Amino acid sequence: MKTRSVFCTILCLISTVLWAQYRSPQVILKVAEKSGFLGMGAQRYVKIVLTTKNLDPLLTADNVNGGDYYYFAVRNTGDWKIDDNFVLEKLPQLSLIQNGQPFPIEFRGPVLNEKDSTVILTGFSRKLKLHQPFTFIFKLGESQSTAEMSIEQECWPGYTRLTSLFAAADNALTEKKYLSAVESYDAILRDRSLEIFPMYGDVRPKRLRVFELRLKEASENCLAAVASPANDLKQKIAAVNDFRPQFKQIRDNLADPSLGIQESDSGMTPMLARGSEMVRRGEFLYDSLNRALDEQSTRWIIAGSSSGKIDYKYKYIIESLAWAITSINFQDTNTQSLNMTLPEAQATRLQKYQLYDSYETFIRIVNNHWKAHQPLFPREFFANLQKDSVQFALPWYSMLKAVNEYYAGNLGAAREEITQVMRYCSDVDLVERVDQLRILITIRERRIPAEVLQHMKAGRIAEERGEKESAIGHYKDAMLIAEEYAPAAFALGKLYDANNESYIANNYFQKAITADSLYFSAYKFLFTNHIKAANYKPMVDLLAQAVSRGNDFYAIRFYLGYAYNGAGLYNDAIAQYERALELNPKSIDANIQAGISYQNLKSYAKAREFFNRALAIDPENATATEQLKGLDELQKAYR
Repeated sequence: MKTRSVFCTILCLISTVLWAQYRSPQVILKVAEKSGFLGMGAQRYVKIVLTTKNLDPLLTADNVNGGDYYYFAVRNTGDWKIDDNFVLEKLPQLSLIQNGQPFPIEFRGPVLNEKDSTVILTGFSRKLKLHQPFTFIFKLGESQSTAEMSIEQECWPGYTRLTSLFAAADNALTEKKYLSAVESYDAILRDRSLEIFPMYGDVRPKRLRVFELRLKEASENCLAAVASPANDLKQKIAAVNDFRPQFKQIRDNLADPSLGIQESDSGMTPMLARGSEMVRRGEFLYDSLNRALDEQSTRWIIAGSSSGKIDYKYKYIIESLAWAITSINFQDTNTQSLNMTLPEAQATRLQKYQLYDSYETFIRIVNNHWKAHQPLFPREFFANLQKDSVQFALPWYSMLKAVNEYYAGNLGAAREEITQVMRYCSDVDLVERVDQLRILITIRERRIPAEVLQHMKAGRIAEERGEKESAIGHYKDAMLIAEEYAPAAFALGKLYDANNESYIANNYFQKAITADSLYFSAYKFLFTNHIKAANYKPMVDLLAQAVSRGNDFYAIRFYLGYAYNGAGLYNDAIAQYERALELNPKSIDANIQAGISYQNLKSYAKAREFFNRALAIDPENATATEQLKGLDELQKAYR
């Protein structure tokens, strides 16, 4: 097909050359009624022929329009000759007129002698319009001789450019390079000087035809890719995603007012309708296929275990979801998306076991649900997760359920799940995260004055800017308005603690606990500060009071056991560790610490039992292994 197109182009050029050689535009014009001695001779005529400055034998649009003037050769006919007298006396009588405007000769060359004739080159203004007829006039005294000339379009200005662009469009269309074809047609329409050609009127329908062919091909290829059994869902989505911008480009570029193409033009309405339909269909296919892929990627997460025993992939994905969902900044009420972060170790593990795509998909679905004001998780997800919860080391179900209920507005249900997390969770970082959510729920339930919340927000902003005194001022103002507002006391405690003013910090942490006996983050800071200072007795008193006030939680029991152990009260420490293990039997740390307390009591067999329990949970735990080695060496020393 390409060879045929090139052949047609060459044939067109040959035809143009032959036309120029044999059909140069010319007219015959009378220049004298009488001639010779005493006017006894015959009438005289000249032949006026369109030519070029160089009298080229072959005329083209390029050489005809390439000079300073439009050139015409004036040649004698018959047996008379053009001489200097004719040039001086008669030639000035020659002019032409077009649309009522006269054009005198503006250029003339010397008389040239040819074999049987003479010729003189004349030039007329380039304001002459070659695409319109014009009339040569020669004044003959009281009368005049006239002859009309019409120039074929092959010599009109722009003909070469026009035919080249048409040829380029035809070649592009043959090769199915539709965009290139449209670019050629647009270039024609953009050049308004080409409107003089009859074939200019063919551009719009030809251009529309290209859009029709392109839309037809794109539509068929898109639907074929979707229907192909050889393509999986990802390949189908990728194919549709490639075609979507094509459909939009076709629809949006059909009309172009800058080219004089309006949506109301003939043939445009049905094409616009088809283009819009394919844009809609492309969007529908893309959304449908993505939903199918999402469902495929996350179905196993929602379904949970099928055999009653969870596999490592399900375990890892649930852990990651819990870490991610509890990382949300619940205080940010202006966010456009639930931004979540995942610890690097968790992300690396997901990548290692090729679970990251499923994780990202599930998180995206959660975000979409949130934006649509729907429950974050599917209902069946929680039903299946609750069934599997007994096999997890941490209360992942309650963590996820708490956040789901919070965003659903079920604050009471969220608080119940938070209590479960705080009671059974052995990871203090996760406990602290859900405790922050509990505090937000408390704020909403107690309807804290707006002025207090404004001071808290201003204090946080000042902290971020490093403006310590301003932050302290705002937090203290919040406490003046609501003396028992625990978050303000806690915020002050953290500020002083960050500046190593532990004594003042501890006073504010104590105020926070007094106002809110469940304030775990305050307990954590107090525990850390007392341990650093080896103040075990105050820590024992504080945590024992916390238990008496309803904090029968794993982390509180673990901290209390550590404080008893530091104070040398090993039996009391063991009692707390064993209670912590009742709450979370899979805690490695509680088993190790209980073993250390038994070892301090010289109950080596019990110590070994607890160290081995830790290794049964995690055979590669370095701390438990070291403790066992140390115990072995200790017992050897006493033998």
